[in-house]
Amino acid sequence: MAPVFPIAYFGSVRYFQDLARFKQVVFESADHLPKQTFRNRMVILGSQGPQILTMPLEKPSGSKTATKDVLVSYQQNWPLIHWRALKTSYASAPYFEHYALDIEKILFKKQRFLIDFDLEITRFILDVYQLPIDLSFTEEYEASYPEDYRNSDYETLEMDGEYNQVLFHQKQFNPQVSVLDLLFCEGPIGRKQII
Repeated sequence: MAPVFPIAYFGSVRYFQDLARFKQVVFESADHLPKQTFRNRMVILGSQGPQILTMPLEKPSGSKTATKDVLVSYQQNWPLIHWRALKTSYASAPYFEHYALDIEKILFKKQRFLIDFDLEITRFILDVYQLPIDLSFTEEYEASYPEDYRNSDYETLEMDGEYNQVLFHQKQFNPQVSVLDLLFCEGPIGRKQII
């Protein structure tokens, strides 16, 4: 069986480095969505340092809701908040203008299910970096797999390598930010950081 990964909301560079190691990947859809996870939040660099952007969710069956059934909540206008934060942080990045319209479309497309939202994001990033990976979903929950990345802590795992970030007043490279940081700062040549 192909390696099993969690889904991610504009996952970290390290997340995409791990995905890029495989030609086929299976996303977990039958588990119960853990709290405080990168499945619905991303880290970007802001003027005050790392900033967490969280997408609100609805779980129709409470904590027993399977990932495939988790809904995106639009009770607040979080897409606008996230978009404004991205513009504030990355408007001066070299490739922001090149990808801004695509990212804006993804953010403001009202997806009903979290898994569909994250899948569209992942496909977009894989397409930009020309990574032909076959993506599928688990049918039912299994406690473990031979190659299991579901419990990898991509919010603390550091990526391999460095690139030029928009660093504001801090001078230190931050290896745990969203792949959007790489996309806006390096554009298509960021592929060399992924593979």
